[in-house]
Amino acid sequence: MKHIVLCIAACVLAAALCAQWSTDPYAPSIIAGFDAEQVIPKVAIVPNGNTYICRFDNQSGGYRVYLDLFDIYGNRIWTESLLISSHTQMSWLTEYDLGVDTEGNAIIVFQDIRNAGVNNVVAYKVNPAGEFLWGADGIALSNDTNADYGNMSPVCFCSADGSSYFAWQRLGAVTSVVINRLSADGQKLWGEWGTTFTATEGSYTWPQIIQGEGNDILLKLFHDTGPFWSPTRHILVMKGTPDGTFPWTVSATEAGGIPSWEQLIPFVGDGAGGAVLAWYDDRDSNLDNDVYCQRIDSQGNATMGLNGSLVNVSLPKQQFYPEVAVDAANQQVYVFYRETDADQNNFGLARQLMSFSGDCLWGQAGPTIVNIGGESCNTIAAHWTTQGAVFLYERGANLYASCWTSSGDFAWASSQVGVAQTTDPKQHFDCDHHPDNWCVLSWEQGYSGFDIYAMRINGNGSLGPQFLPPRNLTAEQQPPSSVILSWQHPSPYVEPDQYCIFMNDELAQTVAGDVLTYTVTDLGSGTHEFYVKARYGDNYSDPSNSVTVTIVAADDPILPSVEAAPRLTPNPFSGTATLSFVGKNSSTACVTLYNAKGQKLGQRDCAVIAGTNEITIDPRSLGLRESGVFFLSLRTGGQVSLLKGLFIK
Repeated sequence: MKHIVLCIAACVLAAALCAQWSTDPYAPSIIAGFDAEQVIPKVAIVPNGNTYICRFDNQSGGYRVYLDLFDIYGNRIWTESLLISSHTQMSWLTEYDLGVDTEGNAIIVFQDIRNAGVNNVVAYKVNPAGEFLWGADGIALSNDTNADYGNMSPVCFCSADGSSYFAWQRLGAVTSVVINRLSADGQKLWGEWGTTFTATEGSYTWPQIIQGEGNDILLKLFHDTGPFWSPTRHILVMKGTPDGTFPWTVSATEAGGIPSWEQLIPFVGDGAGGAVLAWYDDRDSNLDNDVYCQRIDSQGNATMGLNGSLVNVSLPKQQFYPEVAVDAANQQVYVFYRETDADQNNFGLARQLMSFSGDCLWGQAGPTIVNIGGESCNTIAAHWTTQGAVFLYERGANLYASCWTSSGDFAWASSQVGVAQTTDPKQHFDCDHHPDNWCVLSWEQGYSGFDIYAMRINGNGSLGPQFLPPRNLTAEQQPPSSVILSWQHPSPYVEPDQYCIFMNDELAQTVAGDVLTYTVTDLGSGTHEFYVKARYGDNYSDPSNSVTVTIVAADDPILPSVEAAPRLTPNPFSGTATLSFVGKNSSTACVTLYNAKGQKLGQRDCAVIAGTNEITIDPRSLGLRESGVFFLSLRTGGQVSLLKGLFIK
């Protein structure tokens, strides 16, 4: 969640470092702890799980821009914060933005007064090695030198095609919105100074950009008329194409009543090339603020009515500051919001589930999260996970997270998870979430001389790093008594110190963190279970999937004696035999034939059904040319069975 901020300069700073994401809500991870001010953190998570956190700080007596990079476990990758810019800022700061491109580079955009003391917008690109890819001073996106103008509060969006979009407000006699697109190497694709949108009446303000259909974008902005302190404010959504054309513009609401201090609102993708928005307004001018939701589909149609759908009709309560999470698969929108009594003296939190057509699915009033009372409550952020809709919120001085399913039930073991249980006041929150269901929340904290903190919240409601297990463990038998284990690195990948191989729940062997295979020899007859864990220092991941292997000793009878093992009948045989077994579900099995020396002769894949399976085995088609003992390996799912047979030619 991003809000405009005004911060007054303070004193001088001193450093503190984060070492692994904290698991303790009473001791959240400190990102920057100095004697003076560090403010307005921004968070952007890389697909590989690394996390950038940007900030302004005042350690040199004027606000400078710094960037940090942390690995998936919260360890600092750079030994110290990277200074992005020391160019002069105003004595106050406004909104800025941080994104991540397809290569894992950080894109930072902000304004400063390096150009004739006038606010202009500049963009930087920094790779994970801390190198400046667009030059040490970034790329200037505006060049006003007249103090009658200023460029403020830029936002960015990193496209899947490797380009980046930037939009901001240009203040003057009227306020316009400017947007430009930069290629991966920093070429300005929409002209030197971008494309400007100027209203025929009033101003355009507060742009936001998200992904549209394909490589298109969706641009939200306000259309304001009247005085800037009390505008008549409408919400517009525009579709933009990579070549710089904007084929349609649609109104999300023309009802008015949106206050001037409601600036960056929830504006997220609907999973089908459209957008979902939420806001509050007093459209009837009766001092009654209500939350509304709207969806604009990929063709520019407003699907929740002309001016959006009301999420709560329970009066005289008032609703403010919505956050949304979109379940694209089920075409539903979770809306979380702050509510107050009629006088706005007491506070609570509530929620609603909306269909894409604007229906209230949790009743017309919406269930309560926190009853209205004297304790302050504020929304922070929301996002969708495979567990349900995660909502981050502030209650008193504490931060919490909860997760709900569409039935209105809690998805986690606890109804709420304490994220930060510290008494200092907190503000200027920013959150980004990863497709693997976890997120990082950052904020500034303190009464004065603010510090920057962060916490990682996982998709199951736990806090701190998740040490990811190895993936896709398989076993290939080498008759008569060996097995080759193979696995893949965790994803997202951070190389562990070791991989630990467990056999029958006991540690059997360890290998280096870059090794992905291990051969177990001299196994005794019977069934053995294997799994692998990754070790990071003193921390172990959850186990990988397990595989089982059944060993038939060379001196065992020809007919398999292991209970419930696959059977080969007849045995001994000439011609063909039948391999029979029971499948747990529909899948594919791999049948491999080895000679008596354990040399692999051939293999075939077979379809498996749930229930009894019978596969005709002809050893000659698998490479056996002479009479004698052979071994037949059956691998299905995570289980490997070995049978011994006698073929008589």
